[in-house]
Amino acid sequence: MASTTIEFAVQMTCNSCVDSVKKCITNVEGIEDVQISLDEQRVVIKSNLPTLKLLKILESTGKRVAVKGYAGGQAAVSILQAGNPNVKGVVRFIQPTTGVCIVDGTVDGLNTGHYHAYIYECGDLSNGCENIGQVFNPTKTTDGKIYGDIGTIDSKENNRSQFRFENNQISVTDLIGRAFVVTEESASLEKTKKIACGIIARSAGLFQNPKSICACDGTTIWDEAGKKSAL
Repeated sequence: MASTTIEFAVQMTCNSCVDSVKKCITNVEGIEDVQISLDEQRVVIKSNLPTLKLLKILESTGKRVAVKGYAGGQAAVSILQAGNPNVKGVVRFIQPTTGVCIVDGTVDGLNTGHYHAYIYECGDLSNGCENIGQVFNPTKTTDGKIYGDIGTIDSKENNRSQFRFENNQISVTDLIGRAFVVTEESASLEKTKKIACGIIARSAGLFQNPKSICACDGTTIWDEAGKKSAL
């Protein structure tokens, strides 16, 4: 599995904060490199672990944490916001190198079992998941793996599905404005039932997100981190 480099904003105020961050990530399997800046309140981690797992490790220090960006040419994110109101999730797409796209997601609210993840053609959520077209298939593949077929995801006993796929077919630039969809597992693509979906939007690369406060409503990055920490 390819590694990704992720920038986190961590609310650190002193050297003791830095020490607690270092302690929580020391000897964690899957973490390859860590850079910590107290002045910038920034932690940059290179690893092959899911984003949510790294977020939770950093939050174990008691500090507020937010994802700020990814290394690589392109990055995107989809927040599941249509379909079954009990199903919520965040899915991130990171292109660390040409020809490799990491699909890194967490979905909550699914009953225990097997499901499937797809990219659909359109990001029109005006009618829930009904106006998003068909599974994205620009190559018109009929006898092999369809371009927008991401793979099977499993929901565990806690109704949480965490997944991290390395996809050598899709490109982040092709996904912007389309929809990420979770469906029931079915042998027939035409009959599969959509459960939840979200628009795929461009997100910041490494060190490309300087925002610490939203000019429209005064919301700080730490307020947003608090809202999203449950995902």
